Amino acid sequence: MNRRSSLENFDVWLKRKLKRPAFRKAYEEERAKVALAQKIAELRHESRLNQAEFAEKLHVSQQYVSRLETGREKNLTIDTLVHIAATLGHDVRISFPRSVPKSLIHFTVV
Repeated sequence: MNRRSSLENFDVWLKRKLKRPAFRKAYEEERAKVALAQKIAELRHESRLNQAEFAEKLHVSQQYVSRLETGREKNLTIDTLVHIAATLGHDVRISFPRSVPKSLIHFTVV
């Protein structure tokens, strides 16, 4: 089986699974976490910091930064997000858009 047909099979499987409300909810929550983790990593890279340097600025361990950037950090508070954004020279905006049914919460780091 080639990669393209594997991806097509996955898309079919995912569309079927997303019809289940419990699965959809868990999927959307995880998707939001991953998007936030990717944004933090992207902003760190734009600031030309490695994980150890970023950790030092945040007064946390490099392992904590790694967990942040992979979406594995379970105890991420709004205060922590604000601190991360400020350290990277950005602000945080949190909205609850009504018009986007795919997303429960929309995070924007600006």
